[in-house]
Amino acid sequence: MDDNIYFDDLIKSTRSRRGSFGEIKLPANLVRDRCISVRLNEDELSLLDNKRGDLNRAEWLRMASLHKLPTIVPSVNIDTWKTLTEISQKLNKLLAHIENKSKESTLTKTELFAVKRQISDLRMKLISGNFWEKSSEENVV
Repeated sequence: MDDNIYFDDLIKSTRSRRGSFGEIKLPANLVRDRCISVRLNEDELSLLDNKRGDLNRAEWLRMASLHKLPTIVPSVNIDTWKTLTEISQKLNKLLAHIENKSKESTLTKTELFAVKRQISDLRMKLISGNFWEKSSEENVV
C-alpha cells in the first residue's frame, strides 16, 4: 500500500484513523499514536486561537509543524475594489467609444492620450498598491 495515498487526508483529519470494522487499516508508520503536550501562556494561547480559525488546536499545530497550513484568503479591501472598478469602467467607456467609431477614422491624439493615461494609471496603482489616491485624469472621452 502506498504511504502517500492517505497523507493529505491524514493531515486534515480529525480522528486517529486506526481503522475500524470494515475499514482498511493504515500502515503502522501513518497511524497517529504519539502525543506531545505543549504548555502555553494566555497570550500564546490567544495567538494560537486567532490563527487556527475553525481547526481545533491540535490539528492546527500538526498542520503548522508539517508546513501544510491551509491558505488564508484575505478579505476584499472595499476601497481597492471600488478604485479598480472605477478604472475598469473608464477603460470600458474608452473601448466602447473606440469600437463605435467608423472603421475608416483613426484615433485622435486626445483618444490615444486618454487610453494611455488610463492604462498608465491602472499600472501605477497595481505596482504601488496605492489605490486611494484620485487619478490625475478624472474625466475621459
